[in-house]
Amino acid sequence: MPSLHTLAPLPFHADGVLWVGLALVLATLMGESVLRLLRWPRLIGFTAAGLLIAAGGGGLEALSLQTGARAVIDAALAMLLFELGHRVNLRWLRANPWLVFTSLGEWVLSLLAGWAGLSAVGLGGMPGLAVSAALACASPAVALRLSGEFNARGQVTERMLLLAALGTTLSLLCVGVLTGWIGAQSSGLWWEPLLRQAYAIGGAVLAAALLAWAVNWVERHFDFADEGAALLLVGLILLVLSLTRALHWSSMLTPLLAGMLLRLYSERPRVWPRHFGTAGGVLVVLLFLIIGLSMNTRMLVGGLSAGCALALPRVLAKLAAPLALGRPSGLSWRQSLALGMTLSPAAGVSFVLLLDLGASQLVLPPMLLDAGFAAVAVLLLAGTLAARWALGRAGDIKATPGAR
Repeated sequence: MPSLHTLAPLPFHADGVLWVGLALVLATLMGESVLRLLRWPRLIGFTAAGLLIAAGGGGLEALSLQTGARAVIDAALAMLLFELGHRVNLRWLRANPWLVFTSLGEWVLSLLAGWAGLSAVGLGGMPGLAVSAALACASPAVALRLSGEFNARGQVTERMLLLAALGTTLSLLCVGVLTGWIGAQSSGLWWEPLLRQAYAIGGAVLAAALLAWAVNWVERHFDFADEGAALLLVGLILLVLSLTRALHWSSMLTPLLAGMLLRLYSERPRVWPRHFGTAGGVLVVLLFLIIGLSMNTRMLVGGLSAGCALALPRVLAKLAAPLALGRPSGLSWRQSLALGMTLSPAAGVSFVLLLDLGASQLVLPPMLLDAGFAAVAVLLLAGTLAARWALGRAGDIKATPGAR
């Protein structure tokens, strides 16, 4: 039997799994730390871990994300958007039409305010309008995390979720139309973007109806409150996500519409594990971690001033519409102010729309995309903290959550 001295030294090569594991450990520890020590949302820690790794030279390049990272982002957003859509009660809009005006008002004002801010620093025009449209919606991911993690309940929370869903729909449609329109200006074929967008929307509606039907059918045979059965729901969502991507349908609009359609068939939302269990929870952690990893120092430093010129007017616009229309819709002044603050975060959907703009055939100034990503970083961190504080002030968070 050979001794240890006769064995050749084994080379140690750290593969990608090691670094992913270390990043997940760091993100989880930071998430739990900010929750227990500061009572901040865990997603602040997840994102901060990514920013810390990126600052140390281990980040990702946002506009050239690898296929695996992009697949994780798309899968996490698909589950979150489906979950959000199922939380939205569209019958509420008919009972309280002021919610429609509030949604349209805050989104349109955010679009115009962000565009004006970019124009002030020389980044306006149609490309600037497209970037502003990408950030005009409130973050569905942040809204769901705050609602679930802090057990927030009340008028402000429900309106936050509703306005996040409606605003996301408007941003998805607007960015699609603007992207096609800008591209058609060089070719002169003005009708192409309209047909392309109609195809993407029509396909998304068809896929959403298919997903809603499948979930409704499976629900009659399985209990989605069970962790194992929830994996079946995740599988259905991922299958439809793959279908929409292959057919160039709107992969983010599909799960959002499917959740809304499923809710229309029931008076109360279904009960299933948050983010559909452990697998979904890991994907959500990875979503915020990858966003942080993609914010390298060059991008943040180069685009910070222009990003603030986009973000600050947007925040003021988010406050203006609820303050103006909150009382007619049934909110107090305090609740109206809190609602406006809860709409300030931007995260996954805006991040992906910026990625799609960067990957398109459009000729965009590099500073414009840097400004958009920097604005996402500012609104994700500062906006989430403001939203958490606002929900507490509105009385929707009744008690400090324990670690879960």
